[in-house]
Amino acid sequence: MGVLLIAVVDDDPRDAGELKDCVERYCRENGHAAMIRVFHDGLDLIRSTETHDIVFLDIQMGKLDGLETARFIRKINRESILIFVTNMAQFAIKGYEVDALDFILKPAAMSSIAYVMDKAVRRLEGSASPQFSLKTAEGTVSLSAGDITYVEVFDHNLVYHTTRGDYTVRGRLGEVLEKLNPDRFVMCNRSYVVNLRHVSSVAADYLLIGDTRISVSKSHRKELMKRFSSFLGDSL
Repeated sequence: MGVLLIAVVDDDPRDAGELKDCVERYCRENGHAAMIRVFHDGLDLIRSTETHDIVFLDIQMGKLDGLETARFIRKINRESILIFVTNMAQFAIKGYEVDALDFILKPAAMSSIAYVMDKAVRRLEGSASPQFSLKTAEGTVSLSAGDITYVEVFDHNLVYHTTRGDYTVRGRLGEVLEKLNPDRFVMCNRSYVVNLRHVSSVAADYLLIGDTRISVSKSHRKELMKRFSSFLGDSL
């Protein structure tokens, strides 16, 4: 497993700092490389360009609480592992609505953090995305399947649209599909393959990935809707 991207979201600087220190200690003692970012507001996390592997979310925050933040996250990202942090356990049951892995009570004990981090790492190891090496005109780029939002055919080339930027390579769309998880990636027309994780909505003849509208051909509509419905069911 590569470097873990971890977010700590808490509007109390002291609580956020203590949690960050405990997560850093866990990663250090267990040999996990990690980058940990602290956000003091749910909106700041949502506006972040990174896709975090693990997100610790305080449930009670002033501007945007943890549950609302989690709902926003799940609209565009169904793979980040969410762990709620709260001082009242009755709020944590709401975590099932957004597929939260678990919750910990404040003040966070090291044993609790180690327990939820063990669970999170096991889940990540079990669902690791395959790695791709793309040979572009500027050089070789390495990325995971989870980074890909969609792939399109353009001027006899393939354009990989990813969370890290766009990359143009030579190839055929059929070869791309053979390398990708069919439960996560599907053709919506003869020129586009989309990552269902990044699809926010599907209409009769188009779908949305962020602000990008991609047409859905009649021949692919039934299969796309079937896969999308199945994906949503697996993610809830």
